[in-house]
Amino acid sequence: MAALSPGVVAITLQEMAVSVAFMVLGVFGALSVAAATVSIFPQIGPAALIDKASDKTYPSLLVASALARLRLMAPDPIALRVQMHRLLAPNAPPPGFMTDTDQIAMVLSQIIARWDNTDLSDLTDDQLRELWLVERLMRASPAEAAALSGFFAAPDAMLAMRDALAVPASV
Repeated sequence: MAALSPGVVAITLQEMAVSVAFMVLGVFGALSVAAATVSIFPQIGPAALIDKASDKTYPSLLVASALARLRLMAPDPIALRVQMHRLLAPNAPPPGFMTDTDQIAMVLSQIIARWDNTDLSDLTDDQLRELWLVERLMRASPAEAAALSGFFAAPDAMLAMRDALAVPASV
């Protein structure tokens, strides 16, 4: 057929050469754009994604200076984890009746949810200490609660929450 129509062969080869040239230019252009993007934005790399996932922060309830003191006064994190697990374990109270412990467990559950967490085993030791301090403040006498509120970034809000739990529910 090539002998019969040399013009058809010339047009076909010319179009194929142009297509290959565009393909090669397209591949090199895409590689160049990718290299420029990685050099401009290095945090997109996989190592940066792994580092950011392991460096997860949470909205702490405490002032920055209080964490070191809390580490000294709080019980062992393993004991805290067991205590919090016992406190937050679902138990079935009588319908329409909530004990002080149930109310405190509800407050602690809301704090854990605010930290975008659902499992106690995923909490850090510092988060457990904060939960322990919140529980301690909720159960404290007014004088002790005032002293413990100094650990928190919003002491008035913590005391107001404590006072709201301390008031017996009207029937």
